[in-house]
Amino acid sequence: MYLKIAWRNIRKNRGFSVINILGFSLGITCFLLLAGYIYHESTYDRFLSNHNRIAFVSAAFKSGDTQEYQQSIVTPTAVAPTLQREFPEVEKAVRMYQYNDAALVKNGNEWVKESKLKFVDADFLKVLGYRIIAGDPEQPLLNPNAIVLTKGLADKYFPNVDPIGKTLRIDDTDRMITAVIENPPTFSEIQFSALLSNTALERYKEENWGSANDQTFLLMKDPSQLSKLEKKFNQRIEEMFKQEFAQGFHFKLQMERIADLHLHSKSAGTGNLIYIYVFACLAFALLLISCINFMNLSLAQATARAKEIGVKKVLGASKDSIFKQFLFEGSLVVFISLTIGLLLAYLLFPIFSLYLGMQMELDIWREPLFYGFIALFFIVLSFLASGWPAWLIAQYRPIKILKGKLSTRISKFNLSNILITFQYTISIFLVICTFFAYRQMQYLQNTNTGLNRDRIIVLDGDVWNQKERETLKNMLLAKPSVKFVSASYDSPINIQGGYTITEAEGKPSDFSFSLTAIPIEKDFLSVFEIPILTGESLSDADITKAIDTRANRSYAFIINKNTATSLGWTAEQAIGKRIVLNGRKGTVKTVVDNFNFASLRDEIQPVILFPEYNYFGNIFVKLDTNANTKIALDEIASVWKSLKPNSTFESHFLDDDYAKLYQQEQQTTKIMQLFAIITISIACIGLFALSAYATKKRVKEIGVRKVLGASISKIVGLLTADYVGMISIAFLLAVPLGFLVMNTWLNNFAFHTNMEWWVFLLAGLITLFVSFATIGTQAVKAAKANPVDSLRDE
Repeated sequence: MYLKIAWRNIRKNRGFSVINILGFSLGITCFLLLAGYIYHESTYDRFLSNHNRIAFVSAAFKSGDTQEYQQSIVTPTAVAPTLQREFPEVEKAVRMYQYNDAALVKNGNEWVKESKLKFVDADFLKVLGYRIIAGDPEQPLLNPNAIVLTKGLADKYFPNVDPIGKTLRIDDTDRMITAVIENPPTFSEIQFSALLSNTALERYKEENWGSANDQTFLLMKDPSQLSKLEKKFNQRIEEMFKQEFAQGFHFKLQMERIADLHLHSKSAGTGNLIYIYVFACLAFALLLISCINFMNLSLAQATARAKEIGVKKVLGASKDSIFKQFLFEGSLVVFISLTIGLLLAYLLFPIFSLYLGMQMELDIWREPLFYGFIALFFIVLSFLASGWPAWLIAQYRPIKILKGKLSTRISKFNLSNILITFQYTISIFLVICTFFAYRQMQYLQNTNTGLNRDRIIVLDGDVWNQKERETLKNMLLAKPSVKFVSASYDSPINIQGGYTITEAEGKPSDFSFSLTAIPIEKDFLSVFEIPILTGESLSDADITKAIDTRANRSYAFIINKNTATSLGWTAEQAIGKRIVLNGRKGTVKTVVDNFNFASLRDEIQPVILFPEYNYFGNIFVKLDTNANTKIALDEIASVWKSLKPNSTFESHFLDDDYAKLYQQEQQTTKIMQLFAIITISIACIGLFALSAYATKKRVKEIGVRKVLGASISKIVGLLTADYVGMISIAFLLAVPLGFLVMNTWLNNFAFHTNMEWWVFLLAGLITLFVSFATIGTQAVKAAKANPVDSLRDE
């Protein structure tokens, strides 16, 4: 019976019902999209069968007067065997080692660059628990030349062919394929395309504490002993390196559950727990706004159906039956909205993933608990959105109803007004956050970091030896579109190397100073237009000295102003000072202005550059200001192919690398922009319906006022005044909340935009304008109506 009555009333009030369902389903869709994102970020590496027992080992070190530890995801070669041999808490310890920056794989007559090949210990697959889908299921990495491919790489080089037992030529070595495993999912911090056996590598012949290039993983017997193991092992390290610790060099290991890496790790995680909390709050805020819409419209409908409720009560209907009827009607609308929301979330999630620049899947839908959550979700929403209005409706006294004295007030306050004010407080708050997030992203993109990233093309330097690189450089410089060419080990906005100055002129014998360093080629400063404060750029003679293999060779060092200050020198005093950097002896030739080689979240750090001649991972091509980018790229590709016809040409702009530094902030800004618009839209949908109902309720009053001479503007003002007042109160509540939250967020950046007052005002005015446009159409329509039509029956 209740179902039939509920469906009849939904059809009877089509306008309200469609608006209710539209607003609610939109809120549910947004909630589910954000829930999918949060689930994706929160379940990194939990797909591994042993994830509860697997730990990741990272390193941290400091020296000299440095107060904070520098984090590193790699550990010395000796760490894994020492842990497995000397500590009974560890069942297995394995290592992963990057196969250079990239490898060249022969594919027919062409050499293809692959950048995700890793050397691993023989037990790596057993410890991590990846599923082998073809080949040797027990020990596929025992053979020194064995290689295990991911399914993606196997399909790339052996389409529609069984690859097991076949060989793949990588650089100058033939590797036998012994197994194929599933592709690591996108929600994993461990990414690779193939695993190679490390049993033949020279670097593993002895346990080395000086070479820190391995990622180390532990399989714990009892994961609860992890913190105790970390403490014991660090005590062991202190005993082993007493002399180094006494000289001011401190080194420690950190052990973390692999499932905690993405969001909780100081060294290895690429996620941000704060953003997860932000998006969770945003998801619930959107859902709450949808519920408020539903409650407001339900209360509005209750007043419209006042006589129906009054008559039913006079005829003997109990509070319980009235409550059940309206609860059932509300639950039916919730069910329809939830069904539409689920369908939209399923269809829109790939687009949402693409919008964020991510590769996400709706993995949450594969969880059996998800469907239990949906059932609970339906029950909670039904009682939250329709239970309270149904309870209020059931309390109405029939005498007051039939006398037209129905009210939805709580004490002295109107419930609908309270809900609308709260709804718009959230909306304006989100608009404020969106504006400041956008301004910060613009600030990050446009702030002068001390080096010019514009029109710089990055080429792969791995495939070139020194002589070939010189030929490439000369041929490129012959092109009119190319202004400068240089090379370095790392990109200047993503420097990985940590070095230590162990001697500096005028410093005590036990002096030690850690900083970031980058090996460079001539013209590096010219490519990036880094201002020179004192001294000169590198010359051919400086490069020649770096090539000199004699023990007394001298390096020409380039330091930034921050380094000079940290060493107690002015820029002028630093020139000619003798220093020793990781065994390299030389003098300071150049002091450059400070430039930011990392994210603008951090202060500018000390950096030192020195000439190198052998290996460079990156080649930088600076285009002329007037060069046509497409033509220049074609010319560069042509030169590349003329020298390396069998090598794949790959290039990208340095700006793309810079953008990746703020990928999370960009995703956050995009989400805030999208859902701020949706939040206001949901609020306006409800406001439109409420204003339409309120206007209809006051149609006779409007007719009387028009007969008495009221103008259209006065009537519009009368109908919109309450809403403008509520939005103004919401603005006053949202501003301090927005200031507090965004000021805290901006303080995470060493360099950030200012919190201008006009941004808050603009957010409020935009919300007010959109809302006024929504309710204004109803008000103007009512004000222009002929009063004869509304007063005909009076």
